[in-house]
Order: sequence, then C-alpha cells, then structure tokens
Amino acid sequence: MMSHQNHTRIETLIRKGVRIPNPLSIEIGEEVDLDRISATGVIIHSGCRIFGSSTLILRDVTLGDQGPVTIKNCQLGPDVQLHGGFFREAVFLEGAEMGPNALVREGTILEEKANAAHCVGLKQTILFPFVTLGSLINFCD
Repeated sequence: MMSHQNHTRIETLIRKGVRIPNPLSIEIGEEVDLDRISATGVIIHSGCRIFGSSTLILRDVTLGDQGPVTIKNCQLGPDVQLHGGFFREAVFLEGAEMGPNALVREGTILEEKANAAHCVGLKQTILFPFVTLGSLINFCD
C-alpha cells in the first residue's frame, strides 16, 4: 500500500505534467527534490523507484518502458532512456540510452548518445559520445 507521503509526492509530479501511467506502482524517496524532476516530456512507467537527494531528471526522459527502473543519486540529461534496471550515482548526458536489465553503478558516465543493449553492467566506466555497447557485457572495476 502506498504511503500518504509517497502518494502526495506522486500527485505533485502528475499535476506538474510528469506522465505516470500507473501511479500506485511508483516510489519516490522523501529526499528527492521534486523541483529537480522536469515536467516536460518525462514518463515514469510501472514499478519505477527514484531515490537520492542529488537525483536530477531533465526533459523528455523515459524510465522503465521495458522493465522497472531504480535510480539513486543519478543525473539524467534531456532525452535519456533507461529501459530497465538499477542505476546508482551515474551520469547520463543528452540522448544516452540503456537497455533493460542494466546494472549501472557509481563513477559511470554515458556521454551524449552513448548507449547499451540489454543486460549490461557498468561501474567506473566512461562511454564517449555515440559509443554503442552490445548485450551481456560487464565493464566493472
């Protein structure tokens, strides 16, 4: 069951323009600054969880269209697509994209239009602009 605090936070995002097709399935941490989530073109799909006081979500971001997404203290630039997985203390610049079942951890930066297919693990990894990773890759440590 959704807590009153979480329900209020989700209602605030919906009123400001964030598209949340299934609001009862979303969790937004109390520490998340809702002013750091853009209302323009942002879609948060079922099962997504957003945590962290330094989390930033800019315009036209899509979270969880192929599976639930959990983000904690990530910065998402415009047009970022995180299709599914877990993302902690990572940066995604404009147009970056991660396929479903990703595990992206601290120290990772995806620069403009960098992307990866499904089941990719990254930690302390920098992908330069337009770099593409295939599936089933683990670049950690």
